[in-house]
Amino acid sequence: MIFSVFQRQWNHFWFRPVPPHPLALMRIAFGSFLLLYWGLKIPQVPMLFSGHGLILPLFPAHEFGPLASLFPPTVTIACILFAIFYASLLLFTVGFGMRIAGIVAFILNVYYWMLSLHLFNTSFERLFLFTLLVLTLSGADRTLSFRAWREKGDARSFSPVSILPQRLLALQITFVYLGVALQKLWLPDWQSGEILSYSLVGVWGSRAGNWIVARNLPLAVFDVSVSLIKAFELAMPFGLWVPRSRLWFMAGGALFHTGIALLLDIWWFLVLIPAYILFFDPEDVRLRTQRWLGKENNN
Repeated sequence: MIFSVFQRQWNHFWFRPVPPHPLALMRIAFGSFLLLYWGLKIPQVPMLFSGHGLILPLFPAHEFGPLASLFPPTVTIACILFAIFYASLLLFTVGFGMRIAGIVAFILNVYYWMLSLHLFNTSFERLFLFTLLVLTLSGADRTLSFRAWREKGDARSFSPVSILPQRLLALQITFVYLGVALQKLWLPDWQSGEILSYSLVGVWGSRAGNWIVARNLPLAVFDVSVSLIKAFELAMPFGLWVPRSRLWFMAGGALFHTGIALLLDIWWFLVLIPAYILFFDPEDVRLRTQRWLGKENNN
C-alpha cells in the first residue's frame, strides 16, 4: 500500500502529462537570451572562430578527417557556419522546426566550444548547453510557437507534454545554486570579505563596483556581505521549491543576479531569472498565461 502511494506520487512528480507553458515560456526567454549573447559575438566571429583569429582547437585538426578544414575554418566558412547557427537559434526561439533547429544549434555550440571556448571552460556555457538540449527534446514548441499556429491555427493552443524535462531543468538550477553555495562554504578564500572587495576592483569589477570599494568601507561590511551571499545561495535551491516562499526567493534571485551584473559585469546568469518559472506547477502557469493572452479554453 505504502509502495503504491509512493509510486503514484513519484510518477505524478516526474512523468505526468502537463501543459507545456512553463517550457514554452522558458524556450522564448532562453532563446532570446542566446540571440543576444551570441549576437554580441557577431563582430568577433573572424577572431573567435576562424583560422585568422587567436584560437587553439581542443584537438589537432588531423583527428577530424574530412572535417579537418573546420579546425580551424577560413573566415568565409566561419561566417557561413555562424549564420546557420544564429538562424537555428532564431527558429528555436519562435518554435519553427524547433527540434531540428535546436539540434543544429547544439552541435554547432559544441563545435565552437571545441574550437575556441574550451579555453575559458565557463560554468555558464555548460549550463547553456544542457538547457538547450533539454528544451530541444522537451516539446517546448507545443504552445506559444509557430508550430502551434501551423497545426491548430492559434499559437495559444497546446498539447500536453511530459513534465520530466521541466523537472530536469529545475533540478539543474537547484544544483547550480547548491553547488556554488557549498563551494563558497568550503573554499578558504570565501571565509572573509576580502575576496569580494578584490573582485569589485578586479578584472570583472564594473565602475559601480570600483566606486563602492573607493568609499573605503570597513572590511566588516564585506565580511557580512559574503556571509549573506553564502546564506542566500544555500537557501535559494530550497526556497524555490516551496510555494509559500517561492515569490520571495524569486525576487531575491532577481536582485542578486542584477546586482552581480551591475557590480561585476557578469551578466550571463541573468538567464536564471526567467528560469524560475520552471518551479511552478504547469497547470497554474497555463491558466495564468491563457488568462493574460485572453484565451480561457483548453485548446
